[in-house]
Amino acid sequence: MYLCSANYIGDPSRFWEQCSKCYSLIPGLFLSFLTTILTENATMVAPQLVQITLSDEERATKKLSSHNLQAALEGLHRDGVCVITNGVDPAHLDKLNERMVPEAKTLYANPQTHRNFGSRTGNIQQEPVVDPNYMFEDVIANPWATAITECMLGPNPHLRFYSANTAFKAEDRQPVHVDVHFDFPKIPFGLCINVNLVATSPENGATELWPGSHRDADPRDSDDTGVIPEIVEARRRISPPVQPSLPKGAIIIRDFRLWHAGMPNRTDDPRVMLVTIHFPAWYRSDLKVILPRSLQGKVDWGHLVPCVEWVDENYDYLKGRHDHDFTLQP
Repeated sequence: MYLCSANYIGDPSRFWEQCSKCYSLIPGLFLSFLTTILTENATMVAPQLVQITLSDEERATKKLSSHNLQAALEGLHRDGVCVITNGVDPAHLDKLNERMVPEAKTLYANPQTHRNFGSRTGNIQQEPVVDPNYMFEDVIANPWATAITECMLGPNPHLRFYSANTAFKAEDRQPVHVDVHFDFPKIPFGLCINVNLVATSPENGATELWPGSHRDADPRDSDDTGVIPEIVEARRRISPPVQPSLPKGAIIIRDFRLWHAGMPNRTDDPRVMLVTIHFPAWYRSDLKVILPRSLQGKVDWGHLVPCVEWVDENYDYLKGRHDHDFTLQP
């Protein structure tokens, strides 16, 4: 009988790091052994996400203080996620919400609209407004978020994705999952910048996040429906998920490898969440954001390199494609 010799006592995370490499050889034994060890030796610690709040000076200069930058980077390295509580002007979000919620209702009424993880989750894919009057720098090219992603990914991150998903009233949740399904690099290779258009809480479907799961993420942990349930429950014993309540204007920066799940919105109001994704300059991909030519030269991208497919003005953004290939090319 094979048993892993990882030194897990007193350091469950180290156990996970070492033992996750051998479970594919002995899945039944590994999962049984892991569950026993975690139950008997691990102490469950409720994670606290790093949240930074911009000072008046930081907002005026569009530059992060060294202390806030350090805190954000520590959070991303340790937890795979951090939050800027006041990174976006609420007035910009109100304007977007007034436009996008009616559009979301139209999409939701169309049975052809893609439902994320089935119709019972109430979660649809929705493309953001690309009208010049709705393109805000602090949403699509946030300077404080970019300062953080530059430190994680290297200079001039490439913006290759801009989309949204919208949660309607529902009772079902999504399975715990990772958004990438290939043998991805074992270093930060993508950072998702999430901006909800309203304040979020468990009541209106704030995203469930699994702090630290990015450090052990492995494509073998998942099947077609999400992360294998036994592995999810094993991790829950040492690092349970969080579903943070955040104010309007908050920015969530999360590692692409982080486990997460869309949760049911129990209110009558659709909740729209925007997402941009930053990749390092070395990341080999042809993925591009689709924008109308009227926006050329009108967006201050800051230190971001926008990877854009410019299209004619009659492009119907609400029919935007859902299948996106994030795979690292050879």
